[in-house]
Amino acid sequence: MKNKLYIILIASLIYFLGIVTNNIYAANLTGDELLQVNGNTISKNTSIDQVNNMFGQPRLITNSAFGGKAYTYYDDAYTWMLHIETNASGNIKGFGCVNGNFISKKYSQGDKYTYTHSYMSGTVLTDDNDFVNGVYEYNVTYSDVEEYKKNFCKSSEYLYDLQKSSLIVSKILANKHGYYFPQTYINEDIFYINEELKDNNTDIYNWGLNTGKTKYISLVLFRTDTRFFELPNPITLGDNTENYTRAENYEYIFYDIKVQDEQSFTLKTTILFIDPSFLDEKEEISLTDTELSLLDALKAKYKEYNEHGHAITANFDIEPKYEELPLVAGKWTDMALLMVTDYINLARVGAGLHPLELNWDITDAAQHKATLVAYNRIHDYQSGHNPEQPDGVSDEFYNKAQSYMTENLYTGDIQTSIVGALNDGYGDPVSCGHRYNLLDPSATEWGIGAVGSGLSFGWQAAQKFSGFESYSNELVAWPSKGIFTMDLAYNGIGNWTARFYKRYTVSSDTEVTIKSLNSGKIYEITNENKNDNGKFLENVSSRQVTFRDDTISYESGDVFEITLHNVKDSTTGENIDYTYRSVFYSLSDLSGDEVTDIELNIQNVSLGIGQTIQIEAKVLPESAIDKMIIYSSTNDEVAIIRQDGLITAVGEGQAQINILCGTVLKTINVTVMPYQKGDVNKDGAINSIDASLIIDMYKNNSQITQEELNIADMNNDKAINSVDASIIIDMYKNNQI
Repeated sequence: MKNKLYIILIASLIYFLGIVTNNIYAANLTGDELLQVNGNTISKNTSIDQVNNMFGQPRLITNSAFGGKAYTYYDDAYTWMLHIETNASGNIKGFGCVNGNFISKKYSQGDKYTYTHSYMSGTVLTDDNDFVNGVYEYNVTYSDVEEYKKNFCKSSEYLYDLQKSSLIVSKILANKHGYYFPQTYINEDIFYINEELKDNNTDIYNWGLNTGKTKYISLVLFRTDTRFFELPNPITLGDNTENYTRAENYEYIFYDIKVQDEQSFTLKTTILFIDPSFLDEKEEISLTDTELSLLDALKAKYKEYNEHGHAITANFDIEPKYEELPLVAGKWTDMALLMVTDYINLARVGAGLHPLELNWDITDAAQHKATLVAYNRIHDYQSGHNPEQPDGVSDEFYNKAQSYMTENLYTGDIQTSIVGALNDGYGDPVSCGHRYNLLDPSATEWGIGAVGSGLSFGWQAAQKFSGFESYSNELVAWPSKGIFTMDLAYNGIGNWTARFYKRYTVSSDTEVTIKSLNSGKIYEITNENKNDNGKFLENVSSRQVTFRDDTISYESGDVFEITLHNVKDSTTGENIDYTYRSVFYSLSDLSGDEVTDIELNIQNVSLGIGQTIQIEAKVLPESAIDKMIIYSSTNDEVAIIRQDGLITAVGEGQAQINILCGTVLKTINVTVMPYQKGDVNKDGAINSIDASLIIDMYKNNSQITQEELNIADMNNDKAINSVDASIIIDMYKNNQI
């Protein structure tokens, strides 16, 4: 018995050590073999020349943080890909593929994924049924990994190169699903704009959120974690775009990684689709007197909304009970109900509609309806607008729930359900009945109720409406005719709609032109192109036309002119073009600080041709909303500037670097000399010989010319001494020359 227990313990220890050292796999390949792709085997000692003999020349060669190069092989049809990373000696350290009939030490293509991990076990790419169709693995030691982390943290250029190979994976996955993927990897300017934003404790995604430009920057993934099992690689990044598509105006896919903590290598990964037109210059459009009046009323309502919101101390006066009998409808606090009434009225006031009044009886009925619908849904009773009355639900409870039958049922709590119903993404996204109940120009009163827990989709809400008031509105649109409150569309607009209430009618001949008055861009939605990718057009009834064009990007301050063609005027019987304007406005942009200053680490600089210097720019105050810095050079033949502030001297002469953030402009004067700073003997190299010459100049106290001073004065203190020699020695030791 003792011997048997001993054998079991030894076997368990061997298995555990195998897991820790990454040597035990569901063995497909053995020994020095790393990966087999399309029948070709790559081993630990395989050279890149040998790989090229197998697969042809690489389609892409970039830098690897292992210290060598990364080589990407793929076919024109984007059906398979091989990616190999090497160290400085050309040894393979990272390797992976998508498709290609591969066999690795852990998996073959088509294997069932077993969810096992060990140290540096890499990435496994699977389909919807957990069958493996991609891997990324490593042939590394701990020192290799530490070298990779150090290099990756030191230079953003590794992340930029990673964009190129990750895009290939995205295209392969798009091809697998049969959809069009027109995006390319992000351009250098926007990439380095984002790097500069990260230096100021934000990024391009959060900048978009803070500045009302979310339509230009579409989120695919946000994740923060410590990567024990993998290093940043194209298989992981490209895998996250599977089943995500965007219209062609989103020119770029951006795989962003920020190292939150270098010691633990904690990474924040964000993947975005980006429409670069947010950088385009736009004309500011003056508002009409009517639009200015609506905007003033909207700002006043927004102030009420904030006051009620800040006064909320609890959600419920009476907690609802909706999962089991007996049902308790519950009651939201008065302040919460007043706040969400202000919230829906932000949409109505901007559209020129009279505000809805909160009716407490209707609110009680809405709360009963939300409770009943949630209970029925949980227990599989008939739900919806005409729900079943289960045994144990009193007539009084049921009848109250069924009163005031003009209603919306939508997911979300009392506030998020408003956004959902205005977007109207489910139920009737073409007719948008939920939207037009909220925007009914004749309604005067409403009530709102909701029960649930967790995220918004765990909630059930009910909105009920009553009353009738005469109105002058002939058209109610979304985005609004008038001021479109963008704060109520943070999940997207959905389909655009225009519904006539007086005088005019639409037909199957009605078509739409949308013009951005700020940019001059024109979007035509016609019967001929309405089925094109990203476009939609349908006349819902004689009163309403529904349309969209997903290539339209927008931000706060944009003014759109919408023209409905072939609209019938019932007073004259003629077909006309009906035009209205929609002013996009974000009320939340009223809060937040403006940029007041930019702190710079350098002022005026002298450089030799080929030298670089990094500007470190801190935007003040820290609470500023728009921290995007735009760099420019007045003379690109003398000095060029990268959008993260790296100056490169390219030709003799003078240039001015402009640093612009908001309305704050700073400048740095750059003088470029025909020699390289530090190259005292002008032999084209900077090394210990130059340091010795500086020491000699200092010791001999010789007469120093202005040119010699410019070359040898490394710290720009207008003197030559041992400090300048030390700077050269340090640069030489750290390979900074």
